[in-house]
Amino acid sequence: MIAMVGALVFNIICWNDVLQNKGGWNTLIWYGGIIGLSATLSKEGFFKWLTAFMSDHLDFLDGGNSTIMMIVVLSIVVRYLFASGGAYVAAMVPVFATVGLVTGTAPVLLALAILFSNSYGGCITHYGGAAGPIIFAAGYNDIKSWWIVGTIVALLTFIVHMLVGIPWWGFLIQNNIL
Repeated sequence: MIAMVGALVFNIICWNDVLQNKGGWNTLIWYGGIIGLSATLSKEGFFKWLTAFMSDHLDFLDGGNSTIMMIVVLSIVVRYLFASGGAYVAAMVPVFATVGLVTGTAPVLLALAILFSNSYGGCITHYGGAAGPIIFAAGYNDIKSWWIVGTIVALLTFIVHMLVGIPWWGFLIQNNIL
C-alpha cells in the first residue's frame, strides 16, 4: 500500500492508470473474497468442527503412513478454501498436526508431509498462490483449464509425494540424517 500511495503521490502513475488496470482489480476482488470466506469460516468455528470431525473419523488409522496419506488428501481438499498459503498454514497446519499426533504418527514425518502439501495450493486454483491471481487476471488461462490442469498437477505431485517423498523422509529420519 505504501508503494502504491508513493507511486501516486510522486506521479509515477496516475489514478486513471490504476482504474484501468483490470487485472489488479480482479486480483484484489479474488483475494478479498477468498480471505473473507476463510476468516468467516474460522470465526464460525468451521475449523474447530473439522478438527473434531477428523479426529473422530481418523482414529481407525494405525498412526503410520496411511494416516499421513489421509491427512495430505484432506489438506488438498481443504486447500481449495484458502487464498493464501500463509492463511492455510496458520489455520490448518495445527488442525492436521493435532489429528496426526493423536493417532501416533511420527511428528517429523507428519510435519514435513503437511507443510509440503501446502505447495499444492499454488497449482490447484487460480487464487491458491501469490502468482495465480496475477497470471489469471492477465487472461492467459480460463478457470476451467486452470482447475483441470491444476488438479492433474496436484494428483501427480501427490503420487510422487507419497511414493518417493514419504519413504525418503522416513529413511532420512531413521538414519538420523534429518
